[in-house]
Amino acid sequence: MSPARSIAAALLALALLAPATRAATKLEGDYQLMMDLRKRDRPFLWDFDSNSYDVFDNVQFRLFSQPAPGVESFLKFEAAYNPTDNNNPSPEFQWREGHLRFRREFGQRGVDAYLFSRQDRFYIDWHLIPWVYGRGDAQGLRLDTWGWNKTSVTLIASDRSGEYNPANFPDVPHLPADSIAAQRVLRTGDAWVLRMRRAFLKNDALHAGLTWNRFEGWTGQDSISSPSPWSSIVATDVRWHVAGADVSLEYGQSFDDIPRADSVRAPVVTAFKQPLGFRLPDASVIQAEVRSFKLGTQRTGYFNTTPGWWSRGPKWQNSLGGPGYDETGFFLNSYYLFPERAITYTNNLLWYAPKAYSHVRTRELYNELYIEFINGFTGKTSYKRRDIYRPSPAGTLRETHLDWFNELQVESRLAWLRVQTKVRDIGTPDRKELYVVENSINLSQRTKVYNRFAFGNDPSILREGIFTQLQYRPTGNMEMFLQYGPDYMGGGSMPVDEGNLNGSGDQRDMVKFILKGNF
Repeated sequence: MSPARSIAAALLALALLAPATRAATKLEGDYQLMMDLRKRDRPFLWDFDSNSYDVFDNVQFRLFSQPAPGVESFLKFEAAYNPTDNNNPSPEFQWREGHLRFRREFGQRGVDAYLFSRQDRFYIDWHLIPWVYGRGDAQGLRLDTWGWNKTSVTLIASDRSGEYNPANFPDVPHLPADSIAAQRVLRTGDAWVLRMRRAFLKNDALHAGLTWNRFEGWTGQDSISSPSPWSSIVATDVRWHVAGADVSLEYGQSFDDIPRADSVRAPVVTAFKQPLGFRLPDASVIQAEVRSFKLGTQRTGYFNTTPGWWSRGPKWQNSLGGPGYDETGFFLNSYYLFPERAITYTNNLLWYAPKAYSHVRTRELYNELYIEFINGFTGKTSYKRRDIYRPSPAGTLRETHLDWFNELQVESRLAWLRVQTKVRDIGTPDRKELYVVENSINLSQRTKVYNRFAFGNDPSILREGIFTQLQYRPTGNMEMFLQYGPDYMGGGSMPVDEGNLNGSGDQRDMVKFILKGNF
């Protein structure tokens, strides 16, 4: 039995035994039913489907139990009906995730441990550099401690068994399926993370941290693949609160067995285009920030500025997190609060460029004015300039992108309205004019109408996305939606930046019904 199935079986057994004790046990879940009709894109006009890529039907059960103080178990099963997740003739219940948790506190100190399966337990605290990203669908152990000598420790040991499935290669006759299937249990990606933080000085003004991670892929070899390289990092971070500002400095070094050209070297560090005479290690990353310098009074207004700088070596590699490699840059983010006015002016300067693999430089300048009017109205206008400098035999070529953005928003008890416009690539043949108008009206406590009108004026065509939705909530745990049009076009918190509207998305005649709820 694979490690994933062993952990799943253990979690299931303990979760089922837990209700037999005097425990707080809860069974809950949610459900969602979708179906749509489309005039085109299907074999027949206004064809019906409940299992397409834009339709997701599922039922989910979650079992939570606390057999004793500080001890809990959790299981989740789900029947999903979508080609990207469960492409079966009908929905089938599948094991999703689970964990066992043991927590104990001793005054200001404590221990928290998870034995988890198919969960994302890889979160750690980070400020400037994401040393570890979330990684779902893994099983393993997580241990957190805090309070001992002002030190906090996080330890994660995980495994992703069964990453390779021979059934994914049914049409390749020469593959040694039997031997590959036997090696399937060896095809696992193992990940370890250690994170330590400690506070120093009076009022914990200084925080220092140490991070280590290591990732190992499959170490075997067969007729279709070779051993995966391993990679590891060691990183440190310091954050000092002084004179009302936070000064942060973070540094990391990576180690791996990935073959690279020896000629690739990190550049000499410069300041204001003047070389300082030394290089950072080729597999290192460093970033600094001061957040933030503050000047002014209530009478003159307040000015805040946050400078930052980073450098990433050409051989830096972090398989469990970020950032990217071969890049140096700086930013200067500033904003000014006008006195006795609800007006904020923002100015951001950003510059970055690779040094080893390319010599393309990018500079961005962003200006924004945000205003709060009376009666709940807010407005925003911004102008962004992006210059890309590319070397060529004829000299440096400059490519300029100019964008102008505007927004007006208002909300009351009865309705909400937002209007956004954006003009992209001003002065070029690729200029686009994007418009989105959104509104929602509360017809009653249970019924609401939402509308979105999106338009893209391209050089050769005018595109549109008309979407309207009737929302009905008969109870506190049930929702019903009847909608027309593409719900994806112009959606999100920044509608004019949505990918389909910025690309080639256009109107689709489609009607969708959604029923969702929880219990």
